[in-house]
Amino acid sequence: MPSIAQAIKEATQTLAETSDSARLDAEVLLCHVLNCTATHLIAWPEKQLDIEQTQTFHQLIEQRHAGTPVAYLTGSREFWSLNFKVTPATLIPRPETETLVEFVLDKFSAQKNLKMVDLGTGSGAIAIAIASERPDWEIIASDISKEALSIATENARIHQISNIQFIESNWFEQLDQQRFDLIISNPPYIAEKDQHLSQGDVRFEPPGALSSGKTGMDDIKHITAQSKKHLNPNGWLAFEHGYDQNQPVSDCFNHYAFQEVTQLTDLSGQARISAGKYKHS
Repeated sequence: MPSIAQAIKEATQTLAETSDSARLDAEVLLCHVLNCTATHLIAWPEKQLDIEQTQTFHQLIEQRHAGTPVAYLTGSREFWSLNFKVTPATLIPRPETETLVEFVLDKFSAQKNLKMVDLGTGSGAIAIAIASERPDWEIIASDISKEALSIATENARIHQISNIQFIESNWFEQLDQQRFDLIISNPPYIAEKDQHLSQGDVRFEPPGALSSGKTGMDDIKHITAQSKKHLNPNGWLAFEHGYDQNQPVSDCFNHYAFQEVTQLTDLSGQARISAGKYKHS
């Protein structure tokens, strides 16, 4: 049986053909198999894997080599220093989305008892991250997918979050006449024929949570238009969008008479979050 060091070396060589982070992928998957931390791998490089561990690790490496995202293989992904359960029914939380959480917490830091809705919550990562920091806020998290809502509900239970109500809804459809101080979303925003949909991890994620019409703007336009009916006076709308959509998103906010339009960049300097305030006439 291979040692930890040998298993990582061989797996890294295998994954180098298809992954830009071959060694990291191998280490994460081996930690998953051994139920250990990365420190353990460093401290015990000569420790041998048993037969079952070796077989399981090889199977995971084969799946990763075929393109399956590491997060789906381990069933988890860290976001906002919290560990979230993910499945192929949900998008995989990404670091750039933390920019939306940061904006919300900074912008509304002084507000208590704020009422917020997270549209298309998926794994619940955004809503749960915010709820963990603002337990006094009243939060609704909606999604059209029952499977995704099941995962989000379980994630909230794992992190002992009690101030989120999960609702099955296609955007605003099941929210009746409710109004909110803040509406947030990480909606589908990739153009339906974009080449990125057939590349990398995205190939394995739910298509309905990724693409949105010819330009990727269909859902963003719908949310922006409909949010006016669901915002309290001076309420805010904020969402994530594509790195190349800052201008059409800004135009969309202006078209629907939003004010104080703000755009924020992610860690790579790309404009990925836009927000605006709606002042009722």
